[in-house]
Amino acid sequence: MSAIINNSFRKFQADNFINSFSSPNNIYLAIGKDSAWAGASSAQYRETSPSDITIPIPIDTTAAPFIHHDDFIAAKKIPQSNVSHVIARYDWVSGTVYRAYDHLRDDILENINPATSTNENSFYVFTTAFRVYKCISNNNGAVSTIEPTGAGLGITTGADGYRWKFMFEVQQADVLKYITSDWIPVNSPANSTTQIDQKNTEDNAVDGSLEQIDVTAGGTGYRTDTGNPQPGNTTTTIVLATTASEDDDHYNLMRVYITNGNGLGELKTISDYVGSTRTATLTSSWTVTPDTASVYEVMPAVDITTSTGTIPATARVSSISGGVIQRVSMVVKGVGYRDAVATVTSGGGTNAVLASRIGPVGGHGKNAVSELGGAFVMLNTRLIGVDGGNFPVNDDFRKVHLLINPKVSEPGNAPATATTYNASEILDDSGEIIYTEFRAPINRSSDSTEDIKLVVEF
Repeated sequence: MSAIINNSFRKFQADNFINSFSSPNNIYLAIGKDSAWAGASSAQYRETSPSDITIPIPIDTTAAPFIHHDDFIAAKKIPQSNVSHVIARYDWVSGTVYRAYDHLRDDILENINPATSTNENSFYVFTTAFRVYKCISNNNGAVSTIEPTGAGLGITTGADGYRWKFMFEVQQADVLKYITSDWIPVNSPANSTTQIDQKNTEDNAVDGSLEQIDVTAGGTGYRTDTGNPQPGNTTTTIVLATTASEDDDHYNLMRVYITNGNGLGELKTISDYVGSTRTATLTSSWTVTPDTASVYEVMPAVDITTSTGTIPATARVSSISGGVIQRVSMVVKGVGYRDAVATVTSGGGTNAVLASRIGPVGGHGKNAVSELGGAFVMLNTRLIGVDGGNFPVNDDFRKVHLLINPKVSEPGNAPATATTYNASEILDDSGEIIYTEFRAPINRSSDSTEDIKLVVEF
């Protein structure tokens, strides 16, 4: 028997953790230990000679919580507004080859942790405008030289051939709270008041839209022709340029696409071709008949087969160099795809291989947390001076904990609900310590502010 923990499970746990910061729970950040690290191994660490330079690594034993409670200095309640999903930060850098989205590869787990991943492994980027974009195509492994911009609903193509999908923009209020050199915050669904662009992206995502077909092998010997039609086009024919082939049937079963002018965007299949007159007969009529100012491309046909698409997608070969297919572009992206096989079926060449890229459930941009791997949660707490009169100054601390639902030490031992407490106000050994971090000494003064960010992985 074999099994995995799906990323959806990790996100589910992260969601539940964030939700736990609301009533009836009271979760505190507690600091402790004002004495230097010293002594032999104990119930809280195994190092034999730790110091304030050689910080020990905490261990989870039955006895450790008693020691941590004894070391408590003060605690501050963490509101849910100071908790967020975060994803690894990958800044867009010119000259980098970014990984394109691939529904068959475990992109999320390969990109989830900045400690073990790099920009080159990432399929999304964080830009100087504090926006995040998913890479839908990397132009067959080319370097990215144009930083993605804008917050449009579609997928944009840069001058470097990269195709990017806008996902979200980090709000100014979240910059100081959650952005670090390794992490950026992410949430979904978007706030309809403060995250309008992200909300529009979510609302306009198309479930099962076939946004991209990659060329994994370009093959050899494929035909193409482009130019302006000659006079004489009819609703079911097009007269190709004088540079087109003079061989009968040369373009049979290939497709003609109008890239400019009358008939723009129409894609038709050629059923017969007469070389002497350069006339291609089509299997269906033009909606708008091209004229001599139109621009056409004749390319090999791309056929898409699927068992799931509720609105069919259509695609076309859009670039050939030296008989090698370079790029396939979508004409109609379709709806409801869960599988798709794309093949080149005409054009005289051989050995081209295409790969359809199926979007996530709901479509690209529908749920940024799920799509980008939000299995990490950041908690942000700021300790400002004496902070409620409970945090001592002119002293230091070396431990940081998360403490759930402690009780107060006053008669009755009621649940702790205040914003801050000093150690004497918290009932000994009450609550659950669910996170422990050992640090080098942090000295506190009356005018100091400690901005503490904890990242928890699920």
